[in-house]
Amino acid sequence: GKFIRIEFNFAGQIAGANIEWYLFEKPRVTNQSKQERNYHVFYQFMKGAERSVKERLLIDKGPEGFAFTRRCRQTIEGVDDGAEFAALEAALETTGIPGSERVDLFRVLAAILHMGNMQFQATRNDEAILREQVAAEKLCHVLGIPLSEFTRALLRPSIKAGRDWVTQSRTKQQVELSVEALARSMYERMFGALVGRINAAMRRPEGKSTFIGVLDIAGFEILETNSFEQLCINYTNERLQQFFNRTMFVLEQEEYTREGIEWSFIDFGMDLQPTIDLIDRTKPIGVMSCLDEECVMPKATDKTFTEKLHGLWAGKSDKYEVPRFALGFTIKHYASQVEYSTAGWLEKNKDPLNENVTRLLGNSSEPFVAQLYADYADGAAAHRPADAALGGGGGARVATTLKRGAFRT
Repeated sequence: GKFIRIEFNFAGQIAGANIEWYLFEKPRVTNQSKQERNYHVFYQFMKGAERSVKERLLIDKGPEGFAFTRRCRQTIEGVDDGAEFAALEAALETTGIPGSERVDLFRVLAAILHMGNMQFQATRNDEAILREQVAAEKLCHVLGIPLSEFTRALLRPSIKAGRDWVTQSRTKQQVELSVEALARSMYERMFGALVGRINAAMRRPEGKSTFIGVLDIAGFEILETNSFEQLCINYTNERLQQFFNRTMFVLEQEEYTREGIEWSFIDFGMDLQPTIDLIDRTKPIGVMSCLDEECVMPKATDKTFTEKLHGLWAGKSDKYEVPRFALGFTIKHYASQVEYSTAGWLEKNKDPLNENVTRLLGNSSEPFVAQLYADYADGAAAHRPADAALGGGGGARVATTLKRGAFRT
């Protein structure tokens, strides 16, 4: 979703604009349903980019040649991805983003595609090794990082144990999850950099007197399988609906009373606070707090998290129900009753980044990549927002920041 702030000067003319974004759908980068496809820009890039750019970024296949784009729909009826890419390039040029910076954006897309093609296998000791190095070599070339250091950081990262650093081997599943988390992180940071650059282009120094805010948010979601992402979206909609109800119905009627207008107070019966408390309350802990708590427990699983939720809320809230068979829970939202599957929630909430790899990216020979991960570079004193990276357009983004070392909730 996004909030667009259109600013006006004292003469009533548009004086600038600003975009804030939130609830970014990162999982789409690595996992899509068969009816959907990855973000359109991947297909547009492979279809419409100049051959010289694709050769420079080692893209020699179409969507069917990359794991992150071939497991779902690759085309949309009536949509020309090549024409859409030309329109995208024209829009970027209009925004003032030159060709060299556009290639930096496409570099991230290419890196994510190569990342998805890396394949791993397990040794007899259950340690992960690369099945072949071609995709990894292409990835490291595009990102400007050494191949040997990257594979070591990915497969046998160093972790701090007390005062010492020790090398820890990873299983095939751990490495695959780490690669997916890195791909999602890279796309999100690139997206933040682009929004920051657009904000910088729309910023005007002249005086502003007022603004109009346009809120665009994903609607309430009920899918065949509802997971962590749907809960986040539906929770946000629940909060917005509560705000709307209070502003439009409750406060407006109170204003009528203060003004002495004869009015029979109407109870619209739309108090959503019990559902909101169920999700975000801290005492007793709601769904989000319980999830954070389980993420720090050494032997916690999706099953223990679900069982803990049942113990806290089953029979104690009429908004919460336990499904008969599936691993999950049901919440009665204002729009509808939704059954959520809790499979994979702990990993989704942690979304763990391999800091050995991100440190390499922070020291990349490619300036744009290095700036995207500047907060992980050697000697980085503090977090620097990703949107400071593209074309020096930092500082434009107001409220949305990327959390490092924190849970998604």
